Amino acid sequence: MTLTKETQHAGFYRSAMCGGMLLLRRTMTVDPDLAVTKERTPAEHRAELTAWGAKAHKYDHQIFGRKIETKKARHRDLANLGALISFRNRPDGVAEGVPTEDPAPIRTNWTLVPANDNEPLEDGFGNERAVEYEPSLDMVEREITNLQMGYRAEPNILATADNGDRLAAREVHGLPSSDEVEYGWYVDDAGKQHKTIIRIGRLKFSDGKQTERGHKLVMDQVVEADIRMPVGAMLGEREKSSRDKGGELDATGSNAHYRWMVKAKSARRPKMSQKKQRVDITKEKGRQMLADAYANTPVLPEVIKREAGFPYSPTNLRQLFIGGRKGKNGQSGSQAWQDISTEKENRETFSRALDAMLDEHVRVLSEAVGAKSLGELGEKRGYRGRHAIDAGRRLLRAANDNFDEAMKLAEYAAEPEDREVSRK
Repeated sequence: MTLTKETQHAGFYRSAMCGGMLLLRRTMTVDPDLAVTKERTPAEHRAELTAWGAKAHKYDHQIFGRKIETKKARHRDLANLGALISFRNRPDGVAEGVPTEDPAPIRTNWTLVPANDNEPLEDGFGNERAVEYEPSLDMVEREITNLQMGYRAEPNILATADNGDRLAAREVHGLPSSDEVEYGWYVDDAGKQHKTIIRIGRLKFSDGKQTERGHKLVMDQVVEADIRMPVGAMLGEREKSSRDKGGELDATGSNAHYRWMVKAKSARRPKMSQKKQRVDITKEKGRQMLADAYANTPVLPEVIKREAGFPYSPTNLRQLFIGGRKGKNGQSGSQAWQDISTEKENRETFSRALDAMLDEHVRVLSEAVGAKSLGELGEKRGYRGRHAIDAGRRLLRAANDNFDEAMKLAEYAAEPEDREVSRK
Protein backbone atom coordinates (compact mmCIF):
# COMPACT_ATOMS: atom_id res chain seq x y z
CA MET A 1 0.00 0.00 0.00
CA THR A 2 1.53 3.27 -1.13
CA LEU A 3 0.81 6.54 0.71
CA THR A 4 0.88 9.66 -1.36
CA LYS A 5 1.20 13.10 0.05
CA GLU A 6 -1.52 15.59 -0.78
CA THR A 7 -0.54 18.20 -3.27
CA GLN A 8 -0.53 21.67 -1.69
CA HIS A 9 -1.65 24.45 -4.02
CA ALA A 10 -0.48 27.91 -3.22
CA GLY A 11 -3.35 30.23 -2.38
CA PHE A 12 -5.89 27.39 -2.05
CA TYR A 13 -7.22 25.25 0.79
CA ARG A 14 -9.46 22.19 1.04
CA SER A 15 -12.86 22.90 2.59
CA ALA A 16 -14.14 20.33 5.12
CA MET A 17 -17.69 21.64 4.74
CA CYS A 18 -17.73 21.35 0.95
CA GLY A 19 -16.42 17.78 0.68
CA GLY A 20 -12.74 18.61 0.27
CA MET A 21 -13.16 21.09 -2.59
CA LEU A 22 -10.34 23.49 -3.32
CA LEU A 23 -11.33 27.02 -2.44
CA LEU A 24 -9.39 30.21 -3.04
CA ARG A 25 -7.82 31.57 0.10
CA ARG A 26 -8.52 35.25 0.56
CA THR A 27 -5.85 37.54 1.86
CA MET A 28 -6.94 40.30 4.22
CA THR A 29 -4.83 43.13 5.47
CA VAL A 30 -5.51 44.13 9.05
CA ASP A 31 -5.86 47.83 9.76
CA PRO A 32 -3.45 48.66 12.57
CA ASP A 33 -6.01 51.07 14.07
CA LEU A 34 -8.58 48.25 14.35
CA ALA A 35 -6.19 45.65 15.66
CA VAL A 36 -7.02 44.39 19.14
CA THR A 37 -4.04 45.02 21.32
CA LYS A 38 -5.48 43.53 24.52
CA GLU A 39 -8.68 42.01 25.83
CA ARG A 40 -11.08 44.47 27.51
CA THR A 41 -12.40 43.91 31.00
CA PRO A 42 -16.19 43.84 31.62
CA ALA A 43 -16.07 47.30 33.19
CA GLU A 44 -14.24 48.75 30.19
CA HIS A 45 -16.65 47.04 27.81
CA ARG A 46 -19.67 48.54 29.61
CA ALA A 47 -18.06 51.97 29.52
CA GLU A 48 -17.41 51.69 25.78
CA LEU A 49 -20.98 50.49 25.21
CA THR A 50 -22.40 53.41 27.19
CA ALA A 51 -20.30 55.89 25.24
CA TRP A 52 -21.43 54.36 21.95
CA GLY A 53 -25.08 54.41 23.02
CA ALA A 54 -24.92 58.11 23.80
CA LYS A 55 -23.82 58.89 20.23
CA ALA A 56 -25.82 56.20 18.40
CA HIS A 57 -28.91 57.02 16.38
CA LYS A 58 -32.28 56.60 18.07
CA TYR A 59 -34.11 55.22 15.02
CA ASP A 60 -32.89 53.00 12.20
CA HIS A 61 -33.91 55.40 9.45
CA GLN A 62 -31.50 58.01 10.86
CA ILE A 63 -28.56 55.76 10.03
CA PHE A 64 -29.16 56.19 6.29
CA GLY A 65 -29.79 59.92 6.59
CA ARG A 66 -33.32 60.01 5.18
CA LYS A 67 -36.44 61.34 6.83
CA ILE A 68 -39.38 58.99 7.19
CA GLU A 69 -42.79 60.24 6.18
CA THR A 70 -45.54 59.63 8.74
CA LYS A 71 -49.18 59.85 7.86
CA LYS A 72 -52.07 59.96 10.27
CA ALA A 73 -54.27 56.91 9.98
CA ARG A 74 -57.79 57.59 8.85
CA HIS A 75 -59.40 56.14 11.97
CA ARG A 76 -56.51 56.58 14.41
CA ASP A 77 -58.76 58.22 17.00
CA LEU A 78 -61.08 55.21 16.97
CA ALA A 79 -58.27 52.95 18.18
CA ASN A 80 -58.86 54.26 21.71
CA LEU A 81 -62.43 52.94 21.74
CA GLY A 82 -61.95 49.99 24.07
CA ALA A 83 -65.68 49.61 24.66
CA LEU A 84 -66.19 48.03 21.25
CA ILE A 85 -63.62 45.29 21.93
CA SER A 86 -64.94 44.76 25.46
CA PHE A 87 -68.48 44.44 24.15
CA ARG A 88 -67.41 41.97 21.50
CA ASN A 89 -65.49 39.88 24.07
CA ARG A 90 -68.21 40.07 26.70
CA PRO A 91 -68.72 37.05 29.01
CA ASP A 92 -70.81 34.17 27.79
CA GLY A 93 -74.51 34.51 28.52
CA VAL A 94 -74.52 38.32 28.89
CA ALA A 95 -76.64 40.04 26.26
CA GLU A 96 -79.64 42.30 26.11
CA GLY A 97 -82.80 40.51 27.22
CA VAL A 98 -81.04 37.15 27.70
CA PRO A 99 -80.84 35.75 31.28
CA THR A 100 -77.42 34.76 32.53
CA GLU A 101 -76.57 31.16 33.20
CA ASP A 102 -73.95 29.82 35.61
CA PRO A 103 -71.05 27.98 33.98
CA ALA A 104 -71.14 24.22 34.16
CA PRO A 105 -68.65 23.15 36.84
CA ILE A 106 -68.04 19.74 35.26
CA ARG A 107 -67.20 19.06 31.64
CA THR A 108 -67.46 15.88 29.70
CA ASN A 109 -66.80 14.81 26.14
CA TRP A 110 -69.03 11.73 26.34
CA THR A 111 -72.27 11.80 24.42
CA LEU A 112 -75.34 11.85 26.64
CA VAL A 113 -77.86 10.91 23.96
CA PRO A 114 -77.83 7.29 22.75
CA ALA A 115 -77.40 6.87 19.04
CA ASN A 116 -80.33 4.43 18.81
CA ASP A 117 -82.80 6.27 21.02
CA ASN A 118 -85.50 5.94 18.36
CA GLU A 119 -85.36 2.14 18.43
CA PRO A 120 -87.07 0.20 21.25
CA LEU A 121 -84.89 -2.09 23.30
CA GLU A 122 -85.26 -5.79 22.73
CA ASP A 123 -86.93 -7.75 25.50
CA GLY A 124 -84.48 -9.40 27.82
CA PHE A 125 -81.51 -7.22 26.84
CA GLY A 126 -82.07 -4.18 29.06
CA ASN A 127 -79.80 -3.00 31.86
CA GLU A 128 -80.88 -3.68 35.41
CA ARG A 129 -80.67 -0.60 37.59
CA ALA A 130 -80.05 -0.45 41.32
CA VAL A 131 -82.78 1.84 42.70
CA GLU A 132 -82.12 3.47 46.05
CA TYR A 133 -84.73 5.06 48.30
CA GLU A 134 -84.15 7.85 50.75
CA PRO A 135 -84.71 7.40 53.62
CA SER A 136 -83.67 3.78 53.26
CA LEU A 137 -85.43 0.85 54.90
CA ASP A 138 -82.46 0.37 57.23
CA MET A 139 -82.76 3.95 58.42
CA VAL A 140 -86.52 3.61 59.04
CA GLU A 141 -85.98 0.39 60.98
CA ARG A 142 -83.16 1.96 62.99
CA GLU A 143 -85.24 4.98 64.00
CA ILE A 144 -88.13 2.79 65.13
CA THR A 145 -85.90 0.32 67.00
CA ASN A 146 -84.07 3.00 69.01
CA LEU A 147 -87.28 4.51 70.42
CA GLN A 148 -87.84 4.23 74.15
CA MET A 149 -91.25 2.62 74.57
CA GLY A 150 -93.66 2.20 77.44
CA TYR A 151 -96.22 -0.63 77.28
CA ARG A 152 -99.79 -0.58 78.57
CA ALA A 153 -102.65 -3.07 78.34
CA GLU A 154 -105.96 -1.70 77.05
CA PRO A 155 -108.80 -1.34 77.81
CA ASN A 156 -108.54 -0.57 81.50
CA ILE A 157 -110.51 -3.18 83.46
CA LEU A 158 -110.74 -3.77 87.17
CA ALA A 159 -108.72 -6.79 88.27
CA THR A 160 -111.48 -8.89 89.82
CA ALA A 161 -112.22 -12.61 89.76
CA ASP A 162 -115.14 -12.07 87.39
CA ASN A 163 -112.96 -10.22 84.82
CA GLY A 164 -110.23 -12.86 84.59
CA ASP A 165 -111.00 -13.86 81.00
CA ARG A 166 -111.33 -10.24 79.86
CA LEU A 167 -108.06 -9.29 81.50
CA ALA A 168 -106.25 -12.08 79.65
CA ALA A 169 -107.74 -11.01 76.29
CA ARG A 170 -106.61 -7.39 76.52
CA GLU A 171 -104.21 -5.96 73.91
CA VAL A 172 -100.84 -4.52 74.92
CA HIS A 173 -100.13 -1.14 73.27
CA GLY A 174 -96.68 0.40 73.06
CA LEU A 175 -96.43 4.16 73.71
CA PRO A 176 -93.23 6.16 73.08
CA SER A 177 -91.82 7.60 76.28
CA SER A 178 -89.05 9.81 74.84
CA ASP A 179 -88.99 13.19 73.11
CA GLU A 180 -88.08 11.58 69.79
CA VAL A 181 -91.77 11.48 68.85
CA GLU A 182 -93.60 14.72 68.06
CA TYR A 183 -97.33 15.10 67.63
CA GLY A 184 -99.43 17.50 65.60
CA TRP A 185 -103.05 18.20 64.72
CA TYR A 186 -105.01 18.20 61.51
CA VAL A 187 -108.59 19.13 60.70
CA ASP A 188 -110.69 16.90 58.47
CA ASP A 189 -113.40 17.98 56.03
CA ALA A 190 -116.00 17.92 58.80
CA GLY A 191 -113.99 20.41 60.87
CA LYS A 192 -112.95 17.86 63.48
CA GLN A 193 -109.43 17.85 64.92
CA HIS A 194 -107.34 14.68 65.04
CA LYS A 195 -104.00 13.99 66.69
CA THR A 196 -101.26 12.59 64.45
CA ILE A 197 -97.54 11.86 64.58
CA ILE A 198 -95.43 14.34 62.60
CA ARG A 199 -91.91 13.21 63.65
CA ILE A 200 -90.19 10.02 64.77
CA GLY A 201 -86.49 10.67 65.29
CA ARG A 202 -85.23 12.02 61.96
CA LEU A 203 -88.29 10.83 60.05
CA LYS A 204 -90.90 13.50 59.35
CA PHE A 205 -94.54 12.94 58.45
CA SER A 206 -97.23 15.17 57.00
CA ASP A 207 -100.14 16.66 58.92
CA GLY A 208 -101.99 17.57 55.73
CA LYS A 209 -100.44 21.04 55.28
CA GLN A 210 -97.13 20.21 53.57
CA THR A 211 -96.55 20.11 49.82
CA GLU A 212 -93.75 18.60 47.75
CA ARG A 213 -92.61 19.14 44.20
CA GLY A 214 -93.91 16.52 41.79
CA HIS A 215 -95.45 15.92 38.36
CA LYS A 216 -99.03 15.67 37.25
CA LEU A 217 -100.87 15.22 33.95
CA VAL A 218 -102.58 18.37 32.61
CA MET A 219 -104.12 18.36 29.12
CA ASP A 220 -102.11 15.26 28.11
CA GLN A 221 -98.89 16.95 29.22
CA VAL A 222 -96.70 16.25 32.23
CA VAL A 223 -96.09 19.45 34.21
CA GLU A 224 -94.42 20.19 37.53
CA ALA A 225 -96.72 21.08 40.42
CA ASP A 226 -96.80 21.43 44.21
CA ILE A 227 -98.67 18.34 45.39
CA ARG A 228 -100.21 18.33 48.86
CA MET A 229 -99.05 15.38 50.92
CA PRO A 230 -101.80 13.34 52.64
CA VAL A 231 -101.95 12.97 56.41
CA GLY A 232 -99.35 10.50 57.67
CA ALA A 233 -97.25 10.51 54.49
CA MET A 234 -93.47 10.43 55.00
CA LEU A 235 -91.81 13.67 53.89
CA GLY A 236 -88.53 13.98 52.01
CA GLU A 237 -88.72 10.64 50.22
CA ARG A 238 -86.48 10.34 47.18
CA GLU A 239 -85.97 7.63 44.61
CA LYS A 240 -82.84 7.54 42.53
CA SER A 241 -81.27 5.08 40.14
CA SER A 242 -77.65 5.21 41.14
CA ARG A 243 -75.89 2.64 38.98
CA ASP A 244 -76.13 -0.49 36.89
CA LYS A 245 -76.27 -3.68 38.87
CA GLY A 246 -72.85 -5.28 38.96
CA GLY A 247 -71.19 -2.03 37.85
CA GLU A 248 -70.04 -0.81 41.26
CA LEU A 249 -66.30 -0.28 41.39
CA ASP A 250 -64.07 -1.44 44.21
CA ALA A 251 -62.61 1.75 45.69
CA THR A 252 -60.31 0.02 48.18
CA GLY A 253 -57.14 0.57 46.16
CA SER A 254 -57.83 4.20 45.26
CA ASN A 255 -58.84 5.04 48.86
CA ALA A 256 -55.56 3.61 50.14
CA HIS A 257 -53.64 5.66 47.55
CA TYR A 258 -55.29 8.96 48.53
CA ARG A 259 -54.86 8.25 52.26
CA TRP A 260 -51.15 7.63 51.63
CA MET A 261 -50.79 10.72 49.43
CA VAL A 262 -52.73 13.21 51.60
CA LYS A 263 -51.78 11.78 55.02
CA ALA A 264 -55.21 12.51 56.49
CA LYS A 265 -57.44 10.67 58.92
CA SER A 266 -60.79 9.14 58.09
CA ALA A 267 -63.87 10.72 59.63
CA ARG A 268 -66.57 8.99 61.59
CA ARG A 269 -70.24 9.78 61.49
CA PRO A 270 -70.84 13.23 63.01
CA LYS A 271 -73.03 13.55 66.06
CA MET A 272 -76.46 15.05 65.50
CA SER A 273 -77.10 18.18 67.57
CA GLN A 274 -80.29 20.12 67.96
CA LYS A 275 -80.34 23.12 65.66
CA LYS A 276 -80.82 26.52 67.25
CA GLN A 277 -82.96 29.19 65.70
CA ARG A 278 -80.80 31.58 63.73
CA VAL A 279 -80.89 35.30 64.58
CA ASP A 280 -80.38 37.70 61.68
CA ILE A 281 -78.10 40.62 62.54
CA THR A 282 -76.29 43.22 60.47
CA LYS A 283 -72.57 43.15 59.78
CA GLU A 284 -71.90 46.23 61.94
CA LYS A 285 -73.80 44.76 64.87
CA GLY A 286 -71.92 41.48 64.54
CA ARG A 287 -68.57 43.29 64.59
CA GLN A 288 -69.63 45.24 67.66
CA MET A 289 -70.72 42.05 69.44
CA LEU A 290 -67.38 40.42 68.62
CA ALA A 291 -65.46 43.46 69.91
CA ASP A 292 -67.49 43.44 73.16
CA ALA A 293 -66.83 39.73 73.60
CA TYR A 294 -63.07 40.29 73.24
CA ALA A 295 -63.21 43.18 75.72
CA ASN A 296 -65.13 41.15 78.32
CA THR A 297 -62.81 38.14 78.06
CA PRO A 298 -59.50 38.76 79.88
CA VAL A 299 -58.01 35.39 78.93
CA LEU A 300 -58.91 33.95 75.55
CA PRO A 301 -59.45 30.19 75.35
CA GLU A 302 -56.75 28.03 73.88
CA VAL A 303 -57.00 27.47 70.14
CA ILE A 304 -56.73 23.79 69.26
CA LYS A 305 -55.71 22.94 65.72
CA ARG A 306 -56.98 19.57 64.64
CA GLU A 307 -55.28 17.28 62.20
CA ALA A 308 -56.32 17.21 58.58
CA GLY A 309 -58.90 14.58 57.70
CA PHE A 310 -61.30 13.41 55.03
CA PRO A 311 -65.04 14.12 55.26
CA TYR A 312 -67.52 11.45 56.29
CA SER A 313 -68.76 11.02 52.74
CA PRO A 314 -68.36 10.01 49.96
CA THR A 315 -66.93 6.57 50.61
CA ASN A 316 -64.99 6.71 47.33
CA LEU A 317 -62.28 9.30 48.06
CA ARG A 318 -61.49 9.67 44.37
CA GLN A 319 -64.69 11.68 43.99
CA LEU A 320 -63.17 14.43 46.16
CA PHE A 321 -60.32 15.01 43.68
CA ILE A 322 -62.23 15.80 40.49
CA GLY A 323 -59.34 17.80 39.04
CA GLY A 324 -57.14 14.71 39.10
CA ARG A 325 -59.48 12.71 36.90
CA LYS A 326 -58.75 12.84 33.19
CA GLY A 327 -61.27 12.75 30.40
CA LYS A 328 -61.13 10.84 27.17
CA ASN A 329 -58.83 13.33 25.43
CA GLY A 330 -56.79 14.35 28.44
CA GLN A 331 -59.25 17.02 29.59
CA SER A 332 -59.56 17.66 33.29
CA GLY A 333 -62.78 16.66 34.99
CA SER A 334 -63.65 20.05 36.44
CA GLN A 335 -62.88 23.73 36.26
CA ALA A 336 -61.05 25.38 39.11
CA TRP A 337 -63.34 27.19 41.51
CA GLN A 338 -61.29 30.37 41.02
CA ASP A 339 -62.12 30.35 37.29
CA ILE A 340 -65.82 29.81 37.97
CA SER A 341 -65.92 32.58 40.58
CA THR A 342 -64.01 35.02 38.36
CA GLU A 343 -66.24 34.32 35.36
CA LYS A 344 -69.37 34.80 37.45
CA GLU A 345 -68.08 38.06 38.91
CA ASN A 346 -67.13 39.42 35.47
CA ARG A 347 -70.55 38.51 34.11
CA GLU A 348 -72.32 40.27 36.99
CA THR A 349 -70.14 43.37 36.56
CA PHE A 350 -70.84 43.47 32.82
CA SER A 351 -74.57 43.06 33.44
CA ARG A 352 -74.59 45.98 35.88
CA ALA A 353 -72.73 48.10 33.34
CA LEU A 354 -75.28 47.33 30.61
CA ASP A 355 -78.14 48.18 32.97
CA ALA A 356 -76.56 51.57 33.71
CA MET A 357 -76.12 52.47 30.02
CA LEU A 358 -78.66 54.14 27.81
CA ASP A 359 -80.61 51.81 25.56
CA GLU A 360 -79.53 53.80 22.51
CA HIS A 361 -75.85 53.38 23.35
CA VAL A 362 -76.24 49.66 23.96
CA ARG A 363 -77.93 49.37 20.59
CA VAL A 364 -75.07 51.29 18.93
CA LEU A 365 -72.44 48.95 20.40
CA SER A 366 -74.47 45.90 19.38
CA GLU A 367 -74.73 47.14 15.81
CA ALA A 368 -71.08 48.24 15.70
CA VAL A 369 -69.86 44.72 16.48
CA GLY A 370 -71.32 43.43 13.22
CA ALA A 371 -71.17 46.64 11.15
CA LYS A 372 -68.82 46.86 8.17
CA SER A 373 -68.13 50.61 8.41
CA LEU A 374 -69.04 53.77 10.28
CA GLY A 375 -71.28 54.74 7.42
CA GLU A 376 -73.47 51.72 8.07
CA LEU A 377 -74.15 52.96 11.61
CA GLY A 378 -75.12 56.38 10.33
CA GLU A 379 -77.27 55.04 7.49
CA LYS A 380 -79.39 53.07 9.98
CA ARG A 381 -80.32 56.40 11.57
CA GLY A 382 -81.24 58.23 8.39
CA TYR A 383 -77.93 59.82 7.36
CA ARG A 384 -76.42 59.62 3.88
CA GLY A 385 -72.96 59.95 2.36
CA ARG A 386 -70.30 61.77 4.33
CA HIS A 387 -72.83 62.74 6.98
CA ALA A 388 -73.45 59.04 7.71
CA ILE A 389 -69.72 58.46 8.43
CA ASP A 390 -69.53 61.50 10.73
CA ALA A 391 -72.74 60.49 12.51
CA GLY A 392 -71.50 56.90 13.00
CA ARG A 393 -68.20 58.13 14.44
CA ARG A 394 -70.02 60.54 16.77
CA LEU A 395 -72.46 57.87 18.00
CA LEU A 396 -69.69 55.33 18.57
CA ARG A 397 -67.62 57.78 20.63
CA ALA A 398 -70.62 58.69 22.79
CA ALA A 399 -71.44 55.02 23.37
CA ASN A 400 -67.79 54.30 24.24
CA ASP A 401 -67.67 57.10 26.84
CA ASN A 402 -70.96 55.91 28.35
CA PHE A 403 -69.69 52.33 28.51
CA ASP A 404 -66.46 53.35 30.25
CA GLU A 405 -68.36 55.32 32.89
CA ALA A 406 -70.82 52.46 33.40
CA MET A 407 -67.99 49.93 33.84
CA LYS A 408 -66.30 52.16 36.44
CA LEU A 409 -69.56 52.42 38.40
CA ALA A 410 -70.14 48.66 38.13
CA GLU A 411 -66.64 47.84 39.38
CA TYR A 412 -67.10 50.39 42.18
CA ALA A 413 -70.38 48.77 43.20
CA ALA A 414 -68.83 45.28 43.15
CA GLU A 415 -66.33 46.13 45.92
CA PRO A 416 -68.31 47.43 48.93
CA GLU A 417 -65.86 46.02 51.50
CA ASP A 418 -62.90 47.83 49.92
CA ARG A 419 -64.82 51.11 50.12
CA GLU A 420 -65.53 50.58 53.80
CA VAL A 421 -61.84 49.98 54.49
CA SER A 422 -60.81 53.07 52.49
CA ARG A 423 -63.27 55.27 54.40
CA LYS A 424 -61.76 54.21 57.70
